[in-house]
This record gives sequence, C-alpha cells and structure tokens, in this order.
Amino acid sequence: MQIIHVNLAGSLGGGEYQTLALMRALSGKVVQCLVHRRDSPLAVLARQQSIETMNAGTALFSPFAPCWRESTVLHAHEGRGAHWARIGARLHSLPYIITRRILKAPRQRRWTKSVYRGASRVACVSQAVADSMNRYCAHLKTCVVYDGQVGFESNKVNVAELRAAHPDTIIVAQVGRLSAEKEVRVTIEVARALSENNQPAHFWIIGDGPLRDRLQSASKGLNNVEFLGHRDNIGDYLEATDVLIHPSRDEAFGSVIVEAMQHKAAVIASRIGGIPEVVSDKESGLLVDSDNIAGFSTALIQLIADPILRARLANAGHQRAEFFSLQKMAKHYLDLYQECLVQGEGAD
Repeated sequence: MQIIHVNLAGSLGGGEYQTLALMRALSGKVVQCLVHRRDSPLAVLARQQSIETMNAGTALFSPFAPCWRESTVLHAHEGRGAHWARIGARLHSLPYIITRRILKAPRQRRWTKSVYRGASRVACVSQAVADSMNRYCAHLKTCVVYDGQVGFESNKVNVAELRAAHPDTIIVAQVGRLSAEKEVRVTIEVARALSENNQPAHFWIIGDGPLRDRLQSASKGLNNVEFLGHRDNIGDYLEATDVLIHPSRDEAFGSVIVEAMQHKAAVIASRIGGIPEVVSDKESGLLVDSDNIAGFSTALIQLIADPILRARLANAGHQRAEFFSLQKMAKHYLDLYQECLVQGEGAD
C-alpha cells in the first residue's frame, strides 16, 4: 500500500507537525510520498526522514510519475490539499481521505462541497469538528481521529537554565501562531492584571504570526511578558512551563494543550470547540469562557496560590495526554486506508 500525503501549507503549524509525525509513525508499514508546494518547509523535514517528496504541480501533471501506482490512497491534510487530492483522485481513479482540522465549515460552493462529498472519509480531529462538518453536509462520511502527541523532546540542562532565569516565579506560556483567533491579547491583559496585583508570574509568548508587532506594542510597559518568537526547542520551553494558558476563541482540537500536558504543565484554556474533549474542567485543567479576561486571571491566581491544586491538575493532565498517542492515531489512519482500498476494489 502507498499513501500520498498532500499538504500544501507554506509554513509550519500544528497540522504540518501532525503530518510529519504521522509519516514518521507509518514508516516501514506503508510506502509514502509527500506532495507539497514548491517552498514547503515541511518537505525539508520530510526528506530528513527519508520520505519521498514531490512538488504538487510536477506530480499532478506527470501521469507516469512514480507516485501514481496501484494500491494508493491520497490523504489530504489541509484545505488546499483537499482540492488537489480531489483532482488527482479523479485523474487516476484513486480513493482519498481528508483530515479536517478547522472548526469552521468550508465554503458553500458547489466544487468545494463536491471535494468533501467525494472523499472516502473526512477524518475530523474532534467531535466538535465532526458536528460542524455534518451540519455543513449530511452526506459526508465523517469520523473522529484525534491528533496524536508529536512528542517534543526536552533537554534537562536547557530546562534548568530556563527555570533558573526566573527563580521563585510561576512561568506561564502561550504557544501558537500570533493570529486573531488565538487571542494573545487576552493573555497580555491577564499579565497586566497579575502585574498590578504583584503576582509572581512571568509570561512567555512563543510563536510568530501577523499580529506580533501589534501585540508587542500592546504589552509595552509590562516587564512580565516576553515574546520569544518561533523556537525549534519547544520541548524545553514546555518542560519549563508551570501553566499553559490557551485563550483561543476558535479551536478545533488544541494539539499544543496535549503537548503541554505531556510535559506536566497545568492548563487553563477556553471552553470552546474541541478543547473540552481534551481538558475535563477541574479534573485535568481549568476551562474558562472565551474572551473572559477576569476568568482567566482568577484561574491563574488560583493556581499560583495553590501549588497542590496545580500539581494535581498537571498530573491528571499528564495521564490524559496518554490517550492521545501517536500510535493510536497512526493505527486509526492505517485502518482507514485499508478500508478505502477494500471499498475501491468492491466498486470495481
């Protein structure tokens, strides 16, 4: 069996790391090829893992390219890739599946709807996404496949150095793209509230994006906020973090929450989208209504004041993270691929 993974993203985000992790987990079990855009950073990482890669245009318009062989399933990992997979599947009479990692439903356009209706499966990263897709079109063949832990490694020496830079202080991190839906402004206002109340907390904003300059301007005057940009050694920072704050107003799943739990950081997150499927309120983390700055501030102050509660939530979160294993995700996709091929043979 061969799987053609299609990911046409131009930058590295959660979906791209999940694509890479899945390809790594499937290595040795199936033949794999990554179809990508010309300037894809994901393709660079895939080649480092000895995974065959091919430019999207070259693959689509080369009918005798080595990727087009029998017993092949196309797997689209993002929206543009889904459109490419639909065309490739029709040209070569192959089945395809789509992983949907966005809570918002696709556009109500005839072609777009045909892309999703034509998929053998639409694998949704949470039940919240599946519900959204089923409302979008009742005829879709949806299923839920939770993202797995990427498993960002940490180095004890690096972690100790990060902790030593902020002694006797609770380190609070927000990790992700600096875009509107991630609501980093909420974290900045929480930092402001804690600074005014002399709470011992230092905030790391880890990631990059279009709002970075605006958000840094909004945090001027706050000596407890640090913008770190993109970090390759994200595992070190997660291991050094006491509390992950995740005030997103639009979240399909929240893979960074699982990664933080795996590193035993306590979690405060929005009660939105797929997050409640990951975090059980007051059991494996604290959930707050989205955009509730006072609620996030109160929750964080509670965790600062109660180290026993913080440790209990961190340990429970660590146990919960084990449910979202990479091996479980890979097995689920492998079963879907085999299902697609059997259905295709039956159609013949």
